Amino acid sequence: MTTTTDSERQRLAPPPPPAVPQRSLAGWCARHRWTTLLAALIVVAAAVVLLGGGLRTTTGADQLVGDSKEASKLLEGADFGDRPAEHLLVSVRRGTLTGEQVATLGTQIRDAYTGVEGVGSVGEPILSADGRTMLVSMELTAAKDDDTAIEDTARRMMPVTDGLVAAHPDLEVGQTGEGSLNAGVGEQIESDLRKAEIFSLPVTLVILLLAFGSVVAAFVPVLLGIAAVGTALGVTALISQHYAVDQNTQSLVLLIGLAVGVDYALFVIRRARQERAHGLAVRDTIRVAGATAGRAVIISGITVVVSMTGMLIAGGLYTSLAIGAVIVVAVAVAASATVLPAVQSLLGDGIDRLRLPFIGRRVGREASVDGPWGRLAGAVVRRPLIWTLAATALLVALAVPAAGMRTALFGVESLPQDLPQVKATMAMTGAFPQEGSNIELVVGAPAGSAAQVRTALEQAWPVARGTGVVVGDEASIRVSKDGAVNVMSLAIPYESSDGRAGDAVEKVRDQVVPAVRGSLDGVPGAAVHLGGVAEGTELSSWMDGRLLPVVAFVLVLTFVVMALSFGSLWLALATVLLNLLSVGAGYGVMTSIFQNTWAEGLLDFTSVGAIASWLPLLMFVILFGLSMDYHVFVVSRVREAWRDGHSPKDAVRLGVARSAGTVTSAAAVMVAVFAIFATMSVLEMKQLGVGLATAVFIDATVVRGVLLPAVLAVLGEKAHRRPRWLPALHD
Repeated sequence: MTTTTDSERQRLAPPPPPAVPQRSLAGWCARHRWTTLLAALIVVAAAVVLLGGGLRTTTGADQLVGDSKEASKLLEGADFGDRPAEHLLVSVRRGTLTGEQVATLGTQIRDAYTGVEGVGSVGEPILSADGRTMLVSMELTAAKDDDTAIEDTARRMMPVTDGLVAAHPDLEVGQTGEGSLNAGVGEQIESDLRKAEIFSLPVTLVILLLAFGSVVAAFVPVLLGIAAVGTALGVTALISQHYAVDQNTQSLVLLIGLAVGVDYALFVIRRARQERAHGLAVRDTIRVAGATAGRAVIISGITVVVSMTGMLIAGGLYTSLAIGAVIVVAVAVAASATVLPAVQSLLGDGIDRLRLPFIGRRVGREASVDGPWGRLAGAVVRRPLIWTLAATALLVALAVPAAGMRTALFGVESLPQDLPQVKATMAMTGAFPQEGSNIELVVGAPAGSAAQVRTALEQAWPVARGTGVVVGDEASIRVSKDGAVNVMSLAIPYESSDGRAGDAVEKVRDQVVPAVRGSLDGVPGAAVHLGGVAEGTELSSWMDGRLLPVVAFVLVLTFVVMALSFGSLWLALATVLLNLLSVGAGYGVMTSIFQNTWAEGLLDFTSVGAIASWLPLLMFVILFGLSMDYHVFVVSRVREAWRDGHSPKDAVRLGVARSAGTVTSAAAVMVAVFAIFATMSVLEMKQLGVGLATAVFIDATVVRGVLLPAVLAVLGEKAHRRPRWLPALHD
């Protein structure tokens, strides 16, 4: 990178202070600060009251699609008279279990668990085919849908299990079941979330302290972000009383709300402080920041909302996620446009109180073209075509692995493998395949035809075995108490994330289902559906099919918003292509890491060879939205420099130099917070954290620091001129 010559330094000197808008929303809020803050306080308080009523969330069955949803409806209303169970697994490390050992251990286990509150009966030991493992199932007294009672009973059983482990150091003893898995995994997830909460806020504050150089200024964006999240959650809670939302909506609102809330406040406050350093009065800096950075925030917010509404196109479980995300972004934009100017007016120069030594004195000055980003931008605009090709080649290379992305919905294999309950589950499904993944063939028919249905299922068993994907020696058939629902469980030797599980479902659908339907031709109203593993494979395929329509919708609307906002079709096209490259690179890095094993030791995970099915679409809308924040802010500063009379290339260099510090700070917050998610134990959350952190880092450096300046320099005047027929909302 070359240094700036004296002539260039004179040509790129900071412009005189901009004209101060006489009328603006930011100015009104600054003048009527107490009215604005009181209104904001009332809104937040009302939202907290609404949130106190809780969010009404959807059930797992509500998220299902297609044939498996019909199977779930039949099972939901059926009573099979069975009870929840916990399982004890005992294995020898070498050799096999003798008959005497099995009998003795069976007696010890029965004596140990009999009398434990919530344990109804202890079953007889079952020996695995290889003779190395025995399984004892214990029926619980809790109702099958009483999750709390099931988990409480499992917790009471755990100390007994620990006692058996201590009494038999020569054996491997483990407890598993719905209750113990929920208890163990729940504790681990709570521990992960606590860790994320403990580290994320201090990390965010440290980065903001470095960005602002003062304690007071650093706290303002955080407080606004928290207020935006609380308000959005309250509104979402109100909506959920009429339209149930997905249980992950709250987490998404928190993630998106803090991200955009901090970013928007950071953009506006940094701009106001720069204008204050130019000598403007406090109220004037608020009006100028509102007319420049504030307007950029509004445009960015609109594009983020457009991105999030893409989930409405997907429908299903994504609908409620879209509602929550749109609300929190809208609230964050409104807060930056109204509450933030009032807070700035209230604090005045006090926003710089508690300055950090050294850092506090230099923060707030106009960035120099001689800074690192200014020098890099200078090198880029001198040879923009070469830099465009080089940066594009790098991003394409990073994106290539995404072409081989395979998605799946995970089961127990994605949970922390060092948890005792997970270990016991994996051992159980290995020794007793029928206890693992199952495709459930569900038949709904008039109760009087139960005998005929059972015969049809028994006759279909050889067909199922003939598919080559079903294991077991005999058919496992359950009948509801009223005889209206029959279920044949077909065990398959694959985890739900294994690509072969989907193939197995299709084989059963193509061969076994027609055989059963053929046998039930004479039964009026008989319906045959697939559940079990089919629920995951069908939902995963549905999610995959929604990605392209969402991407197309978001790209088209983003093009329209950018064209209307900046008046340049070329700039709008460049925006869409750059964001696609950015998201593609993020996809590629995530695929390369998690569909292979080379990074397992580095990131502490066990690869299942797939990406969580819900991740690509959700990651696309989040990344597209966040990248638009940085894109609009940089482009806005470039446009300002061009309007001040600078050449297109000089405007690019000035715009990047003046915005890079803010963009870097905002991206650093996001990368740090997302990286904390990457430390979580559950594989899906680790994939989300790594994917978002790497993608934001790539976007804020390669894309906004190199490729965007290069493309703007190549476009020249085309990036700023608009055709006469195109209206401009922001010019």
